[in-house]
Amino acid sequence: MTFSAESSILINVDRNTISSPIEQGRTDGVGEPWAIMRHGKPLDDRQQTLLDQLPEYDSRVEVDKSGVSMMDLAALTAKTDVEYAMFTLGDKCLIVRGNETKVNIDKIDAVKMNAQGYEWTGHTHVGRNLIPSVGDKDVLNAFRHNSSTIYNSYGECFDFYKDV
Repeated sequence: MTFSAESSILINVDRNTISSPIEQGRTDGVGEPWAIMRHGKPLDDRQQTLLDQLPEYDSRVEVDKSGVSMMDLAALTAKTDVEYAMFTLGDKCLIVRGNETKVNIDKIDAVKMNAQGYEWTGHTHVGRNLIPSVGDKDVLNAFRHNSSTIYNSYGECFDFYKDV
């Protein structure tokens, strides 16, 4: 039993009927980058659907911002050993599939995307690497905002900033 101060009424809550509270998440490792890397766990259904829409190098898909996270891209990297990048415009995200060492967005592309209003949310690196490359910094310097994030195959992340 829990007590609701707002209504001053006792409320019966059967915690066993709550299948997956938001704050709890999955506990089986499915869709978790570290579990994919260490234990060969699969992507979750939502991540697999995203991967199916990005079958090869330079594939691109636009999705609702609420339906994807950088951790999802880290899971895709853990599964495929290639990089992914996310660019946000309003309530949409553009996801771009790369290869083992890069995503096909250069400084010229970044200048055009910035002019359209995109922000570079982040990208992934294969393995444990979290160090931004010269190309990463060149792309970030083409955007108005000052920082972006790198996630690796294990779901670890690192924020990096423009050179001033």
